[in-house]
Amino acid sequence: MMTPEAKLEYRIEREGEKFVAIDSDEEIVGVYGSEEEAQAEIARERKEDAMWERTKELMRAAVRTIMTEFSVEVETALGHVNAAAGMTILGMEEELDR
Repeated sequence: MMTPEAKLEYRIEREGEKFVAIDSDEEIVGVYGSEEEAQAEIARERKEDAMWERTKELMRAAVRTIMTEFSVEVETALGHVNAAAGMTILGMEEELDR
């Protein structure tokens, strides 16, 4: 399974001695003392964007699966998936031990 691409684009603009990272929504991501720091932050942002997109895909798939398997409406399936998404680390560890 491929990792989804980030939806936002990023650029770096130099302002005096500082480097400003800006996303495609024209939001300032941050101001940095070096271009390398700005590039590192953009790499972190892209990873976060991709994780968010993948998480949404997985949640949609989970909702569709519950709807199909149990013949329920989207609201019911979404409620169960959202409740399960609130699982704690302890709950996850218990599941992994099985």
